[in-house]
Amino acid sequence: MDEPLSNLDAKLRAQTRTEIVKLHQRVATTMIYVTHDQIEAMTMGHRIVGMNGVVQQVAPPQQVYDRPRTSSSPAFIGSRR
Repeated sequence: MDEPLSNLDAKLRAQTRTEIVKLHQRVATTMIYVTHDQIEAMTMGHRIVGMNGVVQQVAPPQQVYDRPRTSSSPAFIGSRR
């Protein structure tokens, strides 16, 4: 899915995010979800692939937050360091 929620208002976005998570659990298959939204990435992903032209880091959300491998990871996730 390539930024499926980008054009929704905040309330509908939150509701749809919940529905996508439920769908993912129900179908029990791999999904690739592209987003530039930090909340979506951190709350929906089991693994985050940080990219800046090339793959920078592949890790669970908490690991990306706690131990970013590049300076672009915390810039995306939030100002941690």
